[in-house]
Amino acid sequence: MIRDFLISEVAKHFGHLNLSVNWTANPIVRIRPIQPIVGDLLIHDDGNEATVYIENISHGHFGTFDFDQCVEGREMDIVESVIGFMQDLFADRVLLFTSPDNRIGGWRLLDENYEPPVLLDGCRYYLWSKPYEEAK
Repeated sequence: MIRDFLISEVAKHFGHLNLSVNWTANPIVRIRPIQPIVGDLLIHDDGNEATVYIENISHGHFGTFDFDQCVEGREMDIVESVIGFMQDLFADRVLLFTSPDNRIGGWRLLDENYEPPVLLDGCRYYLWSKPYEEAK
């Protein structure tokens, strides 16, 4: 099961964070936010994929379609993708955004060249650790 690999890897990489684990139900991992406005990070084991929620922003699906691999290999690919996303998120390399009414939200990886992203009028923007302020 994805949960076995995922919980172990999350604990190994992020055990120093305020995290709780559930071996039997979803969410399997919950990490409390630095800024409550974005909400908890929640990870669900959905059988053939993992879903990562930033509670008050949006969610993303992490899966694989490489069916030439064995089940364990596919699960490890999913775990590596989730861990990579979490590393970027906690390093403030993921821009979170939501509309004022929280009906629309999402995230995107910030450009490695530090070029500021195009921001939509009316949306609120955050990094994991703080509100996002566009570089002047």
